[in-house]
This record gives sequence, C-alpha cells and structure tokens, in this order.
Amino acid sequence: MNYLALTNQVLAELNEVQLTSSNFVSGAVGIQQTTKDVVNKAIRDVYASELEWPWLHSDKTQATFAGQKEYTLPTDYRSVDYDSFYLVPTELVTNSTFDTTIDNWTTSSGTPAYNSGGNGRLRLNAAAAYATLSTIKNKTYRVQIRLIDSSSGGSSLKVQVGTSAAGTQNLNTTITVSDFGDGNILDTTFVATASTSFLTLDNDDSSNLDVDFAKVSENLTPKKLAYITYDDYKRRFLTTAQTNSSDHYGTPDYVYRSQDGKFGLYRIPKSDGYTINYEYWKTHSDLSATTDTPDIPARFHDVIIARAKYYIYQLRSDPQFTQFAAADYLAGVKRMRIELINSPSEMLDTRINLGRSRGATISGWYFRNIPIYIWMLWWAST
Repeated sequence: MNYLALTNQVLAELNEVQLTSSNFVSGAVGIQQTTKDVVNKAIRDVYASELEWPWLHSDKTQATFAGQKEYTLPTDYRSVDYDSFYLVPTELVTNSTFDTTIDNWTTSSGTPAYNSGGNGRLRLNAAAAYATLSTIKNKTYRVQIRLIDSSSGGSSLKVQVGTSAAGTQNLNTTITVSDFGDGNILDTTFVATASTSFLTLDNDDSSNLDVDFAKVSENLTPKKLAYITYDDYKRRFLTTAQTNSSDHYGTPDYVYRSQDGKFGLYRIPKSDGYTINYEYWKTHSDLSATTDTPDIPARFHDVIIARAKYYIYQLRSDPQFTQFAAADYLAGVKRMRIELINSPSEMLDTRINLGRSRGATISGWYFRNIPIYIWMLWWAST
C-alpha cells in the first residue's frame, strides 16, 4: 500500500472520513492529519525495532586512492557490517570488455574494429591495438584474455605488455584458437618495470580474430580485511604511521572505524589499484507524496496499521484498544523477524503506554526472549 492507502486503511478502521488523492497533501485536517503523521511514526518504529531488516541491506564499492587511508561512508547508511569488508584488485584496462565500442584502445596498425557479436568484441584483421595501463614498478599483474575465432581458426594473437606499445616487453606470448581453444581464457602474469605499461593485441593474419575481453589487474586474490577498533589501530599503528614511513604503505590488511564516522585502511593504499567491497544497512525517509510506498514488504503493512492505531487510541485515552493495538503490533514484529530474519529473540519498543489508571508506562524497555502471550497474560492480570 502507498501512503494514501495506508492512511485511509487506518481511518477506515477508526470509522473516520477517508482522504482522496486531491486533498491528501494539503486538505487533511484534524484526525486525518494526525493519522498521516502516525503512519510515518509507525513506519519509523518498525525500522527501529531491528537494525538489519533485509530490505535495508545494500552493497557499496569504494575505489582506493594512493596515500588516502580514510574514506567517507554512504550518506544513507544506518549501520555498517565491518565483518564484510573485502579488498579486490581494480581492473586497469579502460573498456576491457568492449560492450558497445572499442574506445580507449589505440590503433597500432591496420584498422581494429568493433564487432557486436556476443556482448561486444574487438575484431582484429591484419591489425593491432593497445591499451595504456597505470602500473607500479616491480609489482606482479594478472592478464586475462578470451579469444574467439571468427574465421578459419588459423589466426594467431600476439599478446605483449611492455614499457611502450612496441618496445621492451615484460610479457610476449602468442596464442591461437587452434592450439588454445575457441572461447578459452589466457590467464598469465607479468612484472611491471615502469609506472606506465602498454597491453598490445596484434593479429598479423588477414582473417578475423575477435577478442571477447582483455583484462589486467594486480595479481591479488580477493581477501577479507580484518576489523580492528580505533583504539587498537592507534595503539598498533597510528604513532608510526604518522611519520609517513614507506613501511606503512602497501596492500591493506585491516579496516577500522574512525572517530569522525569514516572507515580507515591499514596499510595505507600505495596505489589506486584496489577496490573495497562492503555491506551496510540504510536509513529511511518519511513518506510524503500520495504514491510513496514504504520499503517494508506489503504482506507486513498490517503491522504499520496496528502501530498507527495504537497511537490514535493512545491519544483518545482508550486503554483497552491501546492494549489490543500494542499486542497486534508486537505480534506482527515478531512474525516479521521469524519470516525475514529467523531471529525473533529481541523486540525494542520505547513508547508503549499501557493505559493503566495508575499511569503505568513501559519506556525504553527491551523485550528479550519473552513470548507475546506472556505479555498478553500480564496485561490481562494487572
């Protein structure tokens, strides 16, 4: 249900006049406006009842920069899973998969062409092309090339990596479809000897030879970063790292949370050639437009309605219906945990007024491992 439908459902169950799409935004008054407000309040309560609802889950990819140790978290983050940080090598070839063009590849000879076959390919027919790579001297890099035969199978592809497109080579190999296999992947390595390297692909034969992709990255297996607290980081690394010693630059092994809400890496990245992948949980924004829909799955919208009714009954000083609505809400949140998280062990509710004549209120109460029927029995007996 969207914002209008949720509001009208609550109004209908309260026997109040419902809103229309034309008067929803500016024409709501009295109980109608109050109901709009408590629908958003109810949604916030559902979000607050669990830090890691699955619909709030998101993935983030962050490129590293040479010499930068701390990075800003997403603007919409609520919590971060610091156990999910992985370091992966960054692809160095711009346009390595030729999806729509062969842009960023420079012609060495002949006329390299784009072939739309597959998901896009680089076609070489008596032609050569090269890509420019940003590398680090003495670092090992991985080359992966997938070759597709488009003619007789007799063509050969010369693969070279060096300090220039045709100069001294760090990698110089020739592969053919006939001896390598149509569609198989060349997977090899080279050691860079300069800060700039060139990957050259050359087919001397006058027959079509297609390259499906040509990828180069640091020869690094994706690895999980170990989480350490900021205090541990200070104790173990900060004092010496502040000296800017080259010993503290290299491939990151640790991730920490900084004091200003960023995440930091140690060792400090020595190059731009890394990518950090991690998971986090998002915040949410209140509904405002008529057609706005909460991220909460539709089958649980009754939980929002129960919570909204709870607030209305509380405002009306109706203790009996307040209790009923509170019980429906708590049972609904428990059902959500069972179905979505399979961990119904904890419920958080900071605003349950039980409506007792003695003014009993539960505030800031954590419900831990207590079945809902126990609470209902307690309400009934007091």
